[in-house]
Amino acid sequence: MFDFDEKTLIEESKRHLEEFLQKEQRSLATFTGDSSLMYIPDPRLSRFILNPSKGVLYLPLQSFLDEKLDENQIMWHIYYELALYPDWKKQTKKYLNRSEDWQKEIDRMTSYILAKIKKEGLEKDGAYQPKIILNYVRKEILDLLYMIDRQTSFLRVLQMCPIYRDEENFKKIVLYMRRTGKTIESVLKMPRHRAFANSFLVIELYEIAPKIEGCIQNPFDRQILNQPFFDFIRYQLVRQINNDQGIVERDPFIRSFIFPDFERLWKQEIDEMAFYKSKGQKKEQIKGNKDSFEQSKADEVVNSLESTQEEEKKILEEMLDQQDQIIGNVQNIIQGKLDLTPYGISQEDQELFQFYSNKMKSEREQMRQFWKKLIGDAKKEISVKKDAQIKGKLDIDSFINSYPDFVEAEKKGSYRNLPIFNRYLLETQTDILPERIEISFVIDNSGSMNASKIESARKALAVTLLSIDDFNQYLKSNAEQLNQKIEVLSETWFFGSKYYNVKKFNDKNLKEKENSDIIRSIVKLDAQDGATDDASCLREILSGITPNQERELKKGKQIKIVFEITDGASSFPGSAKETVQELLSKNVEIYAFQIGENSKTNEKIFNFVWNEGYKQPHGVMIGEQVEKLPKELLKAVGENMKSIFNN
Repeated sequence: MFDFDEKTLIEESKRHLEEFLQKEQRSLATFTGDSSLMYIPDPRLSRFILNPSKGVLYLPLQSFLDEKLDENQIMWHIYYELALYPDWKKQTKKYLNRSEDWQKEIDRMTSYILAKIKKEGLEKDGAYQPKIILNYVRKEILDLLYMIDRQTSFLRVLQMCPIYRDEENFKKIVLYMRRTGKTIESVLKMPRHRAFANSFLVIELYEIAPKIEGCIQNPFDRQILNQPFFDFIRYQLVRQINNDQGIVERDPFIRSFIFPDFERLWKQEIDEMAFYKSKGQKKEQIKGNKDSFEQSKADEVVNSLESTQEEEKKILEEMLDQQDQIIGNVQNIIQGKLDLTPYGISQEDQELFQFYSNKMKSEREQMRQFWKKLIGDAKKEISVKKDAQIKGKLDIDSFINSYPDFVEAEKKGSYRNLPIFNRYLLETQTDILPERIEISFVIDNSGSMNASKIESARKALAVTLLSIDDFNQYLKSNAEQLNQKIEVLSETWFFGSKYYNVKKFNDKNLKEKENSDIIRSIVKLDAQDGATDDASCLREILSGITPNQERELKKGKQIKIVFEITDGASSFPGSAKETVQELLSKNVEIYAFQIGENSKTNEKIFNFVWNEGYKQPHGVMIGEQVEKLPKELLKAVGENMKSIFNN
């Protein structure tokens, strides 16, 4: 019975936490700069786990319950865990390559220690080999940087969320930090250089600078530019936070104003250290210092809810892998590393496709950012009027329903907690999204498509088809947030005197087939197909809509969009217009882009087919500025996706 009650309690707590986090979604999105990040309570966890590939922060529900944390405390822990997340995303490689950026300082301290060892005649001792010393020095310097990062995280939460500067909330933070070993007493037990590194966060908590014993000059007793040392450091870090700066500005600052004192204290310890032969003796030596560093990390893993230095490294590595995966999603294909000859794609075809893919890198990256924001905005908050509230404006219906309570309250002379008001409250609204989105590209491959038009059409198709592929990757990784599976499929048709399907709506599991068809859509566009009979091609797309799909389109469970690119007027304008109208009647969105110089007659025909007699125009005349086609096509695709996801 007890197990059942405990399970019920946990489920209820999980539900309450999820509802609370939904209300705080806007604040979290503002703080992290990532509206697509999800927050999932997990009763099995005792610490935070950030999974960048899924875009999820798993919350330690069990620890929240054990610690009896209130909502403000829970939010503080989330903010503190994710304080550097925006900068991690922007400067992932910079964080991972930190040891290389600090190699000069690492080499200098390593040489200093090795010189001391050589002076003692122990350079051949196994405990003092250069590799061991190098690893020790690297860890000590990275630990300093990690501690300044922690102080920066702490300050960023205080700057972005002033509520935690309030005495009551701040005291709770201090109590938590004390439980995790962040105390003045713990600092005083450390070697001098480590005590210095750990003092910054301790001073933030207790407003007392630890007295570092044995040092010739305590850094916290001196001044910089007429400011106390700590106040100067704090002020500059806060300034960087307020200016939305990160590791790029922080590390040079540390190098100039913090590391010199760290290095000085460290060298004092080395100078005072007695070195002995390692065999059969238990003496203070470099290896001993390394072991104590490892122990301090182990303590942090046990007591702290937040990620450790090693866990942060794994998070950053996963973030970098994810970025590389998205950027290089079809890299093997476009570099010709796979044999696609079974799909009719030659090495020359792959090289030509790579050329257009490289040409459109910038536009593709812009679309990636658009997709991220689009998915993030799919869950949004709206103001909803709620009656029967204990605060707000008087609500007549609520007052009538609660009148007996009002009469009783009148006798007592106390009107507190009467649910007779209404208020507008923020409530998360999840969009009902389609399960399947089909996008058809109908491309003019007639003889009038000259080199510049072909070039523009190839660029437009390349970046759009690849961007749709990127979009599918984001949809797949964010399926949990959207609460449903969504797929965006594309197909390509060429028309001239005849028409044919170049790329089909492939299952995304058929990756080689999908990418082969994308390549084929680009390289086979060659202006070899005679006249401009788009009507027959559009009629074929229309006939492919089954009665079941038509019902799904009407309900909004499916979306179908057609984009046509042509350089002239339709050879059969009457049939083309009739087909466009029928497609629209079946809830298919359809648009056309005209490129290249055109006669007044052709312009009139184009407008007749695509713009006349509709509530909204469906044809865009780009004209001689054919280089604008990729931008216009991406814009149209983006606007349609936005209307779907933000409906």
